Amino acid sequence: MFCVLKMFDHYGDYGTAETTYIREPKSGGFTDLLPGGVAFIKLDLEKGTYKVTDRDDSLIVFSTVSHDDGLTDLEFRRELFNSATDSAYHYGAKDAFVIEGPVKTPVDEYEAELLKEERAIRNEGDFE
Repeated sequence: MFCVLKMFDHYGDYGTAETTYIREPKSGGFTDLLPGGVAFIKLDLEKGTYKVTDRDDSLIVFSTVSHDDGLTDLEFRRELFNSATDSAYHYGAKDAFVIEGPVKTPVDEYEAELLKEERAIRNEGDFE
């Protein structure tokens, strides 16, 4: 049995960030939380939220990441992705997939695409 806690952090004029997380059981560990060690990540860039779910679409983690005005959309996407994958692996995922509509992309492939986009932007900046 796991205890789900919801927290709200207030950031003044920036608004409220909501985080839902699972408290570790007395016995320790989260071995029963993700059967087969598979997690699914859904990113919502507009709202700045991510969800980590199991195979049955049961919610494991839901969290909000504040969008710093100094970040580009790509940098924010990276920050949201990193937070989501950290959460998935923290709760026992051995494999994780990013869900975008009907497409399930392994996190390694998703990160490779992010790196490619980041590299392209850096290379564009070298010629300006």
